[in-house]
This record gives sequence, structure tokens and C-alpha cells, in this order.
Amino acid sequence: MPHPRTIAVEAIAVLAGAVIGTLLLDILNWLFFDGPFLGLVTSPGHLVVALITVGIYAFYYRSLPPTPAALAAFFTGVILPAVLHRYAFDSVLGWGGLLFLYVLFSLASLFTYRFVHANGFVRTRMTPDEPTL
Repeated sequence: MPHPRTIAVEAIAVLAGAVIGTLLLDILNWLFFDGPFLGLVTSPGHLVVALITVGIYAFYYRSLPPTPAALAAFFTGVILPAVLHRYAFDSVLGWGGLLFLYVLFSLASLFTYRFVHANGFVRTRMTPDEPTL
């Protein structure tokens, strides 16, 4: 059974990765492809896809060594949401535009997930006899 702190850090890291990735995706869609401003962030479907995608990152990092997990997470972050955006959400963007957006989404969400995950486990309680840094 995982420790409750581990579950909380994973949940926060997944949520942060999904939100930051979706915000970046939405801003880039608005800047480069004349999409609606904050249209993807306010769409529950896009947020659910982002949460599931970043949740898959957590599964990869739990079950694979770090390098294959990073590669699998990156390609999952590009392919899964791009295919869903194209077919499930009826996007007018071509594959080139979708892949450009989702490569940047994948990088932003993966870096955010890893940053929050790593910093969540670094914070430990110091005992009184340990020096402060």
C-alpha cells in the first residue's frame, strides 16, 4: 500500500502537469492558429484528456526505468491527445498544427509533472540536531 504522501504528491503532480500543459496548449492555439482564447481550458473534455494523459505518465514512471518512461510519456503526450483532438473534438487544424501543439503540450506537461514530483519528495522534516541549509 503506497504511503498517503506518495498518493498526494502523485495527484498534485498529475493535476499540475495537466493544467500547465493545457494552458500552454491553449495559449499557443490562440497565438498561432487563431483559436478561441481559453477555449480549451474551459472545455471539460480537453481537461479530462489532459488528466488521463498525465495520469499515464505516472503509470509509466511507476512501472518503467526513467529513460524509457520519459520516452513513452513524451510520445503518449503527443499521440493520444492529438488523435483525440483531431477525431473526437472535430478539430479544423491539420496534422502538422496538431503535432506542433501537442509536442509542446507533452514537453510542458512532462516537465511540470517531473518537477512537481521531484520537489514533492525532496521536502523532508529536519530533526532538531540537523543543521539548516
